[in-house]
Amino acid sequence: MGYLIGGRLLTGEVTLRAVVPPRMRGGLVMNGPGTLQVDLSLPLVDPYTGVTIDLPNELVPGRDFIGWVEGDTIIEAGPIQSDPFSWPYTSTIRARGLWQYFTRRFILPVLTSGKLPRDVTSTWSGLSLGTIAKRIVQQACSWPSAALPIVYEPDLAGIHERTYPGSDMTSVANALTNLTEVEGGPEITFRPRWGADRKHIVWDLLTGSPELAQAGADHYWDTAVIGAHAKPISLERDAADLTTHDYEFGDTPSGGAQLQARASSSALTSAGFPMMESLTRRNSVLLVQTLQSYAVESSARGADHLQAFTIQVARDRHPDLGSYWPGDWAKVVIGK
Repeated sequence: MGYLIGGRLLTGEVTLRAVVPPRMRGGLVMNGPGTLQVDLSLPLVDPYTGVTIDLPNELVPGRDFIGWVEGDTIIEAGPIQSDPFSWPYTSTIRARGLWQYFTRRFILPVLTSGKLPRDVTSTWSGLSLGTIAKRIVQQACSWPSAALPIVYEPDLAGIHERTYPGSDMTSVANALTNLTEVEGGPEITFRPRWGADRKHIVWDLLTGSPELAQAGADHYWDTAVIGAHAKPISLERDAADLTTHDYEFGDTPSGGAQLQARASSSALTSAGFPMMESLTRRNSVLLVQTLQSYAVESSARGADHLQAFTIQVARDRHPDLGSYWPGDWAKVVIGK
């Protein structure tokens, strides 16, 4: 059975550990914040100590985090968003992965006295896109009361450059998303784990090149065998992002023309689809080469349906929950 942990977001200190009924649910995603929701009966009593936990004061939205632990693995952890109570019986705690925190942070260096966002620009060059993502997060965490317990990868040199004028007020989260969407862009995740003292948690900022590394061979589920511990649930195809011609609009330099780029693919029209167009505005993009990379990637992704295949698996059967993550590869056998 999974259990709940909670504590201070700023330090990662774990102040609460409580076994809870299986009313904990959530979702993990790549390149974005996961979700956590825990439904609790009140009063909450720790089954090991018999102590009643003062939940409203112990865990505060915005200040604190909750995490979901299976076995010894922290599946997801991040800032509490809300905690509606229904007296006298229940509480629901809703949280998102650490990525969510950075929706509330902008790409700005620490502003000294008298400085405004329009007075500063953040530029990184000669680096991999993953290292630029790291730099963006590190700068955000260099502000007072912002040094979150994040563990960073070593730098990787590269050929990429990104410039973010302070006046654009680009959020850190949006910048990370944009880096994942460029042609050859890296997968990015904040993965929680126990700190060395096991009284704190940390988040590893992991970036792929472009995919994240997977430990071991591809995972395997067979839904066709007798006694299978996995079963297919649904398959959905979505045409919302199909495109044959993608246009990207960027910054408008002072006194110049707006940066624009386009790319196309004949994969759909060759298969009998009608022409379709898409447009994305990226006002923070200052280089036409970067804009072109977005167009190429968008036209490539838009050449096929987004297909979401859902299977339900037993979390305590091999491969166990906590041994696989979003972005991993798996082989799934579906019975006839």
